[in-house]
Order: sequence, then C-alpha cells, then structure tokens
Amino acid sequence: MTPSFEEKFEQAVKDGVFPGAILMARDKSGKLDFTKSFGKTSIGASARPLEPNSILFLASMTKLLTCIAAMQLIERDLIALETDVSSYLPELAAQPILHGFDSDNNPILTERKNTIKFVHLLTHSAGTAYDKMVPILDKYRQHINDNPEERTTMKTKCVYPLLFEPGTYWSYGTGIDWAGKVIEAVTKQSLQQYMDANIFAPLNISRIKFSPYLDEEMRSQAATIALRIPSGDLVNLPKEKNIDWKDAECFGGHGGYADLTDYFKVLSSLLLDDEVLLSKSSTSIFFSPQLTPQSHTAINKVFTQPEIMALFIGKFPTSTTYDWGVGGVLVDSENDDHRGRGTLIWSGMPNNFWWVDREKGVCGLFGTQVYPPGDGKVGEMIELFEREVYGKVGAGGEGGAKL
Repeated sequence: MTPSFEEKFEQAVKDGVFPGAILMARDKSGKLDFTKSFGKTSIGASARPLEPNSILFLASMTKLLTCIAAMQLIERDLIALETDVSSYLPELAAQPILHGFDSDNNPILTERKNTIKFVHLLTHSAGTAYDKMVPILDKYRQHINDNPEERTTMKTKCVYPLLFEPGTYWSYGTGIDWAGKVIEAVTKQSLQQYMDANIFAPLNISRIKFSPYLDEEMRSQAATIALRIPSGDLVNLPKEKNIDWKDAECFGGHGGYADLTDYFKVLSSLLLDDEVLLSKSSTSIFFSPQLTPQSHTAINKVFTQPEIMALFIGKFPTSTTYDWGVGGVLVDSENDDHRGRGTLIWSGMPNNFWWVDREKGVCGLFGTQVYPPGDGKVGEMIELFEREVYGKVGAGGEGGAKL
C-alpha cells in the first residue's frame, strides 16, 4: 500500500531527514486549512515534541517582514522605492566596488557611480552580498584583516565593498538588512518596536522577535538546529554556534525567531489581501516585478547556475522565468508546472520555506531547523508538501479538500 502524505513525513523523521517539521497551508476560501507538526525539537530520546507553535529561527524568512514594513512607509509617503538611501546609510554609501584582485593579490576597487535606491536594497540588486557566500568578499575581508569573531552588528557583518553598480546585476545578500536600518532611521524606532505596532499588533501576533528582544520563554521553547554531517547523519548544533542568537541589533534580513502560527498569519493576510497590513494597491506593488532589465537578466542567469542554486531552498525550475517583487522571488512566467504567475516565494537558512500564490489562491509554510541550506533530503520533502497542497487545491478548485 502506498504510504499517505503524513506517513511519508513521519518516516522522514525516522530516517533522519530532519528532527521535525511544521507544515501549514490554506487557500483563499479557507476550505483548505491545514496545520501539522512532526517529530521533535532536537535529536535525542529526551527531546520535546515539535509543536506548531514551537519557536524556530527564521533566518531569511525575516526578510518578508522587513519588506512589509518598508512598503508601509512607502504607502505613508515617508520614503519611496526610488529614494536615494545614501544619507540614511553613510557607511554603505562610502563603499567602493570590488572587481577582484590584481596579480599582486591586491583588491581592484573603483568608486561607485550609480545611486543606491531603496528598491535596490529590497530586491538584492544594490551590489551587496553575504561575504561568506562570495569568495572574493571573504578574501577581501581576510586581506584587510577584517574578520571579527563576534559578528553581532551591521559594522562587523555587513560593511564591505559592493560587487557591482546598483541596478546592473543581481546578488542575494545583505540589502534587506540595510533596508531595515533605513526603516529604523525613518521611524526613529528599532525594527522590533516598529513591527510590534504596525505588523504584529494588527494581526494579534506576540511571538515574533529579533534576537535582542528574545525573552526567556521563547529561548526555552526554541528548537535546536541540526547539522547534516558528511556521513549524512544529523547532529545537534550547540546554541552558541548559532551566532545570530547573540545579535546586538535587529537584522532585517536574517535576525528573527518565531512561533510559526504567528508567521503564518502574515502570509494569510497577504493571500487574502485583507488590507490589515497593506492597502490593495500596495499589495499589488509588493507582488509585482521590481528589477531593472539588467538585473532581471542577471537573476535568470543566476537561477540556472547549479552551484548557486544548490544553496537555495525549494525548487526553481530553469524553464520558469523569475523576477523579484518587494517581498521575495517572483514567478514571472506562465510555464511553471504548478505555481501561478506572480507567486511570491522565499526561505530561511535552516531550510524553512514559504510561498503565496494569489493567482491560484493558496499559501504555504514549511518549517524545520537543519543546516546547511539547500539540504537535498529536506528539499524533497518541501517539494512533496508543496505539490500535495496544489494537488488538493486543484482537485477541488479554490477550496479543495483538506490534506
């Protein structure tokens, strides 16, 4: 007998694919409304069961929240997508462009010419990148002896040269962390304070926190991140090895922890376009392509490079065209085999994954805590979940059967 969808997830826990997983999905009508957790919060016989409201490290799933905050400020005419952000971010504005290294192993640097616009930060097209993901940036920091052990502030994590002129290419990185600092400068509040009042309170959310704001209750309920070792087995990663636990400020691109039942309220609000967080016109912009033609060409080049895509979470068929909305990667063609055009998607380093498909009226959330990102075994389960959701919606229209 063919195992059921849920039996496959239970077997995946037994097989060491992940210590546990949290799944949530709904369609626009509410007829499909699914929440289920599997496994435990860590590896070991004494580990607690993983519950839907267990605390997970969001990592880059935090980016969506920061982008919503940015869109709210745009809606209130406090800033615009086209705003030059140099005055808000002098340390970033002062950075040159790094082209590589000469024959003497010295960095080749030129002065930036293009404006760094707010939209560039929000769409990973400003030239910023995560240094640990880009060899020449890592080499640059080592070259200038700038490789601090305590990477807990923007200065120690994110201040280094750009890779290209803003608006001319695409590289996943620290842009939304910088956008968070723009939001803080405009509002004169921390990201936590701003989101508490403008995103979390309207949705009755109380358990999404940046690491400096974590309370002891949330810390005690946090699942342990598991690490896939070369043998293929998982081991518990000591909490002190997760440097984000110690962040000294709010990082809008990767610094959040959450009860996923709270996070799912945000996805549902965007799906329903209920105007609790954004007006309908703002939501339309949020789900619209925002890249320049050059950056659009670049992202589709990047998304065909296996060595890069191996680090990304979720499946991105090379036959599909992509762009970037304000809040995530955007399906920008009609030929995806299950996602609708305009589907917004992104993920978080411990192999978390979310999507909002307004065309087909469905959103979903997959939560786990496994390093490294792009784990192949976890990826198979994410795809199984996503296709199961679309299968149910497709079987019954917008409001298909329960999983």
